[in-house]
Formats: sequence, structure tokens, C-alpha cells
Amino acid sequence: MASVVLSEAEKLYIVHGVQEDLRVDGRGCEDYRCAEVETDVVSNTSGSARAKLGHTDILVGVKAEMGTPKLEKPDEGYLEFFVDCSANATPEFEGRGGEELGTEISNTLYRIFSSESCVDLKSLCINPREHCWVLYVDVLLLECGGNLFDAISIAVKAALFNTSCRAVETSGDFKNENILLIFPTC
Repeated sequence: MASVVLSEAEKLYIVHGVQEDLRVDGRGCEDYRCAEVETDVVSNTSGSARAKLGHTDILVGVKAEMGTPKLEKPDEGYLEFFVDCSANATPEFEGRGGEELGTEISNTLYRIFSSESCVDLKSLCINPREHCWVLYVDVLLLECGGNLFDAISIAVKAALFNTSCRAVETSGDFKNENILLIFPTC
């Protein structure tokens, strides 16, 4: 990610703000930004959510499709992430400005949500080595006003909690009947 260079006056301003328990927007140093989370906001998805944290606005859609398990984990489904940093979110994203950040956030989400303690990927398996659910998680950054990783992780988590997959019949057996994905805290 790009580094930010601060002048001595800016550094002093930040230090004095911390010492006086005051931020630029009037909040105290330990005060949270106002958070709003709404689910089921996109009708043609398997799950969706919109999260607003301060002036940051994130929209997430999850699409569940059948796929083939990865060779190294034949009894698990998996998640794929795509993050689009809209040019309307902030002027820095105009042109190709948001691509690098989008890739970095996608990679971070993949590392977080591929953890066994975060998502039960085995519940996404339909038939080991043959069929699994693949969850395509699309993140759209609508407005960028700080706390980006926090807002995105809240929106992704809410969209995953909102996600459900259809029942699947395999070889005459009914397996994973109307799956409702339940994710432990990560």
C-alpha cells in the first residue's frame, strides 16, 4: 500500500489530538464510528449485505455455484474474492488507482476466510473430490472514508451469514439439505 508522508506540523497536530483525546471529526480517541449493516440488499445473489462505517460504504454480494474441490482439499468447498474499488469512492481510485488496493484486500480476505477457525469449508462439500459449493464474494467499495478493512470485513461477514445454498441431490441421496451457512467468529 502507498506510504503517507507527514510534515512535522501534521505529526504535532496528531500527537496533540491524542494527548487531548480528540480526533479531527470530534470523536474521542476511543469512540467508535456509527455502523449500519443491512442484509438481503441484492436480489439475484445467494447472500448480500451493505455496511456503512462512518463515511465508508461497502456492498457485498455472494454467489454460490457448484464446482470441483481443489486437489489439496478434496473434502472442502472454497471462497473466491473480488474487490472493486469504485472510482466514485475516492479520487485516488480513478483510472487504475484502485486495482492494487483491490488485489491486496482480496488476498487479505482470502487468507482470513480460508482459516478453519473462521469458515467451515467442509460444510460446502457435496461429494468429496467431485462436487462442492464455491462462494464467489464480490466486494464493491462505494465510498471510502476510513476504516476500510474493518468495514469490508463486517460487510463480508454479514453477507456470508446471509448466504444460503439450494438443496442438492446426488446419486439418489439427499446431501446438504438446504444448507444455511453458519460461520464461527474469526
